[in-house]
Amino acid sequence: LLPDHPAYVMYTSGSTGTPKGVVVPHRGLRDLVSFAIADLGPRRLGRMLATTSLNFDVSVFEMFPPLACGGTVEIVNDLLGLLDRDVDAPTGLLSAVPSAFTQFFEAAAHPPTVDTVVFGGEAIPVNLVEMLHDVSPGCRVVNIYGPTEATVFVTRWYSDERVAAVPPIGEPTASTVVRVLDDRLRPVPAGVSGELYVGGGQLARGYLRRPGLTAGRFVANPFGPAGSRMYRTGDVVRWNAAGELEFLGRSDDQVKVRGYRIEPGEVEAALRSHPEVAHSVVVVREDQPGDRRLVGYVVPGDGDGGEDVAGKLSEWRETYDSLYTDSRIDVFGED
Repeated sequence: LLPDHPAYVMYTSGSTGTPKGVVVPHRGLRDLVSFAIADLGPRRLGRMLATTSLNFDVSVFEMFPPLACGGTVEIVNDLLGLLDRDVDAPTGLLSAVPSAFTQFFEAAAHPPTVDTVVFGGEAIPVNLVEMLHDVSPGCRVVNIYGPTEATVFVTRWYSDERVAAVPPIGEPTASTVVRVLDDRLRPVPAGVSGELYVGGGQLARGYLRRPGLTAGRFVANPFGPAGSRMYRTGDVVRWNAAGELEFLGRSDDQVKVRGYRIEPGEVEAALRSHPEVAHSVVVVREDQPGDRRLVGYVVPGDGDGGEDVAGKLSEWRETYDSLYTDSRIDVFGED
């Protein structure tokens, strides 16, 4: 067994309708564990609450670093499983998607005290940090960033104090190299937006049995040694005056819903696979602040089944109109 041999394959959404498997080597897993122990320390990792599905790569962070430094891992079905916990019992280290953690806090009559919370997958709302410090003064809030193609997380920011603005995604981990480049692969100055490229020890090998796709995203690294590569994330960022990365958005159609990376094209392909659907489009709607949902729109086909689809949509609209009278019914307009 060598450091570059595969440790695991993690599947993520694909724009063509076929999920793609990311091959992560033992080298990347080793570097993640080493960095987490050095950065967070054995004390904070001594008692980890694992709430993440094994289908999500954050579970790798929840399992291996604590066990590698002599800590314990307590498996919880989800965050709501903590609602029955004794409020006087310290919770230790908890990792979560901000939107899920907000729902947990709102549902908990007496939120537990937390020593460290690691957030990832979404921007951290300022009011969430405020709520945490109201319950657990001095709680360390950690913001991590990392695509599936680079062993869980490759940048981090943390603070033990309250914040006045949305936290940045921070600085690169010890074995990671990040660059903010323009469309000609030239570094951009601080304060100027560009696309984020990731290289270094935590980089994945590529996509399982997808050489063409791998070549398109894992590109040659003109700044490193011969044969080195960097991953084109598609994320738009900029360096701030403190030397930290600020996340600005995406350069393509990829979206995040509750921390999960989703290619709308994959969902559209699934809708079009139905014999009675001719065309489809999928978007993210946020009708209520903080509640992001995927919404699909379809055009019935020309076959016999098309009339059935149109009739069913008409029934749905009548039902919806009877329940709601505000402007939201516009989503079922004739167009």
